[in-house]
Amino acid sequence: MWHDTYLKAVLQPDYTYASEHLLPHLFDALTAHALMLDSVGVEHARDAAQLLRAFRQEPFPPYDPRIEDVFFTLDQNLAAQDSAAAGALRTALSRNDLDMTIYRLSARSRLMRATQRVLTLRRTLLDFAGREIDTVIVAYTHHQPAQPTTLAHYLTAVENNLARDTDRLFGALSRVNLSPMGAVALGGTSFPIDRHATSQLLAFDRPIENTYDAVSASDWQVEVASVITVISTTLSRVLYDLLLWASRGLLILEDGLVQGSSVMPQKRNPVALEHARTKFSKAIGITQSVILSSHNVPFGDINDPGPDIQPPLSSMWHEFREGVELLTASLTNPVVDRARWLQEAQQGESPVTELADAITRKSGCGFRTAHGQVKHVLEHLRGQVRSVDSLTLEDLQVCGVDLSQAELTSALSPQEFIARRTTLGGPAPSAMREELAGAEARLQADAHQHEAFARHFLQSRSHLEGLTPDASTARTPAADDARP
Repeated sequence: MWHDTYLKAVLQPDYTYASEHLLPHLFDALTAHALMLDSVGVEHARDAAQLLRAFRQEPFPPYDPRIEDVFFTLDQNLAAQDSAAAGALRTALSRNDLDMTIYRLSARSRLMRATQRVLTLRRTLLDFAGREIDTVIVAYTHHQPAQPTTLAHYLTAVENNLARDTDRLFGALSRVNLSPMGAVALGGTSFPIDRHATSQLLAFDRPIENTYDAVSASDWQVEVASVITVISTTLSRVLYDLLLWASRGLLILEDGLVQGSSVMPQKRNPVALEHARTKFSKAIGITQSVILSSHNVPFGDINDPGPDIQPPLSSMWHEFREGVELLTASLTNPVVDRARWLQEAQQGESPVTELADAITRKSGCGFRTAHGQVKHVLEHLRGQVRSVDSLTLEDLQVCGVDLSQAELTSALSPQEFIARRTTLGGPAPSAMREELAGAEARLQADAHQHEAFARHFLQSRSHLEGLTPDASTARTPAADDARP
């Protein structure tokens, strides 16, 4: 019997986690292995596949401290039904390659769901941006007002970042989606198995070329954790801005996403944004445990980056999921105080870059000179405790600047500042509509790619469950076209 401490600290928690999160992948991997063995002529392997398909429809046995793990629980149940089938299934099979296969199948499933949520957030951002092409805001740099832009410009910047993150997710998927099956303990097998057939049955791209690598590598888990860190870090920065805007009444969340106070009747606290920020912080924290579990440990089959890191990985996915969902809900239908934002742009100093541009165009002096003149104008206004919107031609003349009233009015208009920024990627409505069209096309292409992968993986699962007999194990053309 196992030591009580080992049972409570390791075996029972591992069994519980595997029972709750990994059983479908266990059945998939073993069924694919059995079908492969049958294809190479191993007697009774077909019976093992049929038993596995039947067992996966039944409740899995509860934890029994006399049995080490879910694999041996299933092994004993198979042997009780058909010892020859159970024996055939154990041909060219180790828990080493089986476990790594299960972990990769689980990560693939989680990656697909995470990618779908990122795609949904991108859809929400583009819809929001489409409504705010003309909404003037003041962009900040170094925590100070910088230049007028539009809310659409900000939102599409975030979506642009998430488009790169989607590429990272697809890239990680391409390295997760490799088959360890057939590596056995680490050195392969003397039986004439077909690792390519098992890989195809499981909808992997290919077998991992080196059997030692197949059971030892943790780079793919570190990469997945790193991608989640990158996305969570970006979205935490966005949440900083959203919370700032909410605190100033520039962005108001719908009622179901705010909470009041037990004492202060006026409070509408944007708690959904706060909780989203916490979720991303927790996800980032958990990713560090994933990375450190692979640090300074032997390159081989060990528990650190194997079963011991699976529950933290699950927690990482959980926190990331809830963070993205809270942020998506918050950006779906907020109220934007466009008038207050425009007022800030009109009364503040953010448009004065255009004043320097206007002086440069009018006088023919270099921008360096015009920049200095505008700084002099601002010092003049600040000395009189006046705002930029009170600037007159007389003020300009005192500072040695010669502009007409029309030129001054145009230079200080936030809307005209934005309209002139027609650079590729700029905030001008004409440029923004072009950028939105490109972003829409990019999002549709990514969604199509995701759907192709999802169909391919679903077809594999259906075949392994026995729902689609004689289904082909080859990649579909759509999935081939969708490779990242």
